[in-house]
Amino acid sequence: MSFIEESLYKDIIRSIPILCVDVIIKIDEKFLLLKRTQQPLKGEWWVPGGRVKLSETLEDAAKRKLKEELSVSLDEYSKINLVGIYEDFFDNSSYGKHSYHTVSHVYEIALENIEGLVLDKTHNNWALKNELPTRLLDNMRKIYA
Repeated sequence: MSFIEESLYKDIIRSIPILCVDVIIKIDEKFLLLKRTQQPLKGEWWVPGGRVKLSETLEDAAKRKLKEELSVSLDEYSKINLVGIYEDFFDNSSYGKHSYHTVSHVYEIALENIEGLVLDKTHNNWALKNELPTRLLDNMRKIYA
């Protein structure tokens, strides 16, 4: 699995929607949110997530993003539930000002604790909040089992 070469990706994100995953983490009825350091949504509280790699399942992408962004490892038997689809349109990305369209499969997982949490460079803080970001809730279509 790999990402597209950066120069090609800069052209692609200006041309087509980008497939992503987002992960809602619940701990004791609160939500773990991260403060973003990159566009889009720089400076906003958000859930972990990001692009899906070629030949990667959506669930594997969600687990990878937890590992990359938080140093949280889930084994292959960990249950992570698909809860919705989040679609959004931005006027910038981490590659500058332009139209940017993402479509995310949103997963949810409950964790007992967050010991050993280590943020990557795309976030500079974390917090347990009572509510998810309004933008996420407004733009997410819930999937009911």
